Amino acid sequence: MTIPENRRRLLDDYVRYFEALTPETIDDLDRLAAEDMIFEDPFNRLTRRSDVKRLFREMFEDTKNPAFKISDIFWSPDATKAILKWRFTGSARVIGAFDFDGLSEICFDETDRVCSHIDYWEAATHFYGRIPVIGTLIRLVRNRLRLS
Repeated sequence: MTIPENRRRLLDDYVRYFEALTPETIDDLDRLAAEDMIFEDPFNRLTRRSDVKRLFREMFEDTKNPAFKISDIFWSPDATKAILKWRFTGSARVIGAFDFDGLSEICFDETDRVCSHIDYWEAATHFYGRIPVIGTLIRLVRNRLRLS
């Protein structure tokens, strides 16, 4: 499989963007992603780059020391998509310190910009399950469904 150099460079820049993300660098997304990019995670479905940047600003307001570390990159055979395996760490008022892994599916448009970023991570365990009352209910349901 041959990955076009411009696409490989874009993904390398995108990875560096997330690993070095600070409130001051949020606007650097403008050079990497299409204006009509789609961003999804367990809480959001956004369809504009400006909304994604607003989400990142809120993340820095609500989260202490958020940090992403990308550990692996997997390309689709036609090099139109890549999967990033990452670790997200930080601390939030509602759930305290967190440290969990996830995956992101990154798609590219014909101008070699990111047009879609879909995050996959287990929100029931890493977020909802850590909220006092909700967490207890989730654990009860999980225990009920667990193979004995």
